[in-house]
Amino acid sequence: MNSIPINVSAEFYGSTVGKVNAQIMGSSCEAINSEMLDKYGTLDSAVFMGLGDGLLLERTGPRFAKVTVVEASDVLVENARQRFAHLLGLQLINAYFEAFEVMSMEKVSCILGNHILEHVNDPIEVLRKSRDWLLPEGIAIFTVPNATSLHRRIGFELGMLSDVAGPSEQDKIIGHQRVYDMGRLRADIVKSGYTIATMGGFNLKLVSQAQMAGWSDSLHAAIYLVSRECPAELCLNLYVVRWSQ
Repeated sequence: MNSIPINVSAEFYGSTVGKVNAQIMGSSCEAINSEMLDKYGTLDSAVFMGLGDGLLLERTGPRFAKVTVVEASDVLVENARQRFAHLLGLQLINAYFEAFEVMSMEKVSCILGNHILEHVNDPIEVLRKSRDWLLPEGIAIFTVPNATSLHRRIGFELGMLSDVAGPSEQDKIIGHQRVYDMGRLRADIVKSGYTIATMGGFNLKLVSQAQMAGWSDSLHAAIYLVSRECPAELCLNLYVVRWSQ
C-alpha cells in the first residue's frame, strides 16, 4: 500500500493550527458520539474508521469490549500500536476502507466514522461497504464538516471564500474532496442503503483556529452544549445515526 499522500496530509495535525483543529474536532466528536451511544443503548464492539489524532479512540474506545481500527496511514498505525498497547481488545488494521473485510461472525454492533466521508474517493461505495461490517441490530454514526456553518458564512462575507459551500485552502491541505451540507449527507446515506434514525448539527465556530489556540477544554465543552440548541445549518459539523436495513 502506498500511503505517502495520506501521511503527508496527516502532517497538518502536527502543526499549531492542526493541533487546535484536532482539539476542536476530537473533543466535539467524542461528545456527539458519546451522546448518541448513550441514547441508542449498550454496544459491545465497534469499528473505528480512521485514527486522526487518537483522541476519540482514547476516550471512547474503552467503552467497547472489542475495537477494530481501520486506518490507511501506516505511520498513524505504528504510532497507535505503542500509544494504545494497554487497550485490551484493540485490533489495528492498516488498510483502506474499501479493502477492509470482516467475517460474518466478526460483525460489530457499532461503526464510528468521524470526518472520513469528505476524504474518500467514493463516499457511497464506502458507506455501502460499511454495512457489511455491521450486525443487523447495530448502529453507525458518521460526522462531517458542514458547508453552511456560521464560520464559513462569515468567511464568505469577508471574501475569504468565493463559494460558501466550496473547498477552503485548509480543506485542500488536509485532503477534503467535498464539503457536505444536510441535503448531501442525507442523500448519500439513503443511497447507500442505510435507514436514518436521527441527524443534526454540533459545535460552533466564529473565529479562526489560530485565534482559538489556548482555549480551555471547559470553553469548548460549553460551546458544544450551546450548539446542540442551535439550527444544524449553522453548526460546524453534521452528524447522522443510522442502522442497516
